Amino acid sequence: MSASGSITPERDQQLLEIGKQCSAPSCLVVDFLPFKCQHCAHAFCRDHFLPADHQCDKFDAAKLDRVAPSCPLCNTPVAIPPGQDPNVRMEQHITTQCTVMTGKSAKAKSAPTCARPKCGKVLFSPIRCDSCKQQYCPQHRFPKDHSCSSAQPSTTKPAPAANAWANVSQQTGAASAAAMAALKRAAASNNASTSSTSKSQGSRPPAQPSAKPSASRPNPFSATER
Repeated sequence: MSASGSITPERDQQLLEIGKQCSAPSCLVVDFLPFKCQHCAHAFCRDHFLPADHQCDKFDAAKLDRVAPSCPLCNTPVAIPPGQDPNVRMEQHITTQCTVMTGKSAKAKSAPTCARPKCGKVLFSPIRCDSCKQQYCPQHRFPKDHSCSSAQPSTTKPAPAANAWANVSQQTGAASAAAMAALKRAAASNNASTSSTSKSQGSRPPAQPSAKPSASRPNPFSATER
């Protein structure tokens, strides 16, 4: 019995070291997962961790439970600074800021919108175009989707290359035409020389047969041969 009695206080002491006792005077429960009050920084159990449950002396309801009443005319929430009378702040709003009483237009919305015409979507995550440096929605983020004016000249850049290719083709055509003309002139000169040679050969008189063979033959009717 004495051994068991000595073990129980040690075990209780170890359990007390793990958890914390509730700081509420009427509770004093050991909680193994205590809550810490953000105002007085004391540990409490789950039944007394709220400032109203343990009557926290550091809690100021006027600073935390602030409500912005709406203007009865323009229905705009009016922020009340700490320590100021709400009636005074509301009267100041009605006389100087209320759109119904002053006739002033409401403030422009601060959220950016898509720069593409006829879109006007509110941009929660604006996407900036690298060409025109304007902000667009995800649907019109590409240059072709918002007809980007800065990206259009890039399509006409290949024009100098086309002009250079046209010049090269013109030069090639002129060189080929000159080569063909030279070939035609060479062929014409060859034809002219061939025709002149044939004409010179045709103008020569035909060769006459020689009379020597007739003289060498004997004539039976000649007087000398009788």
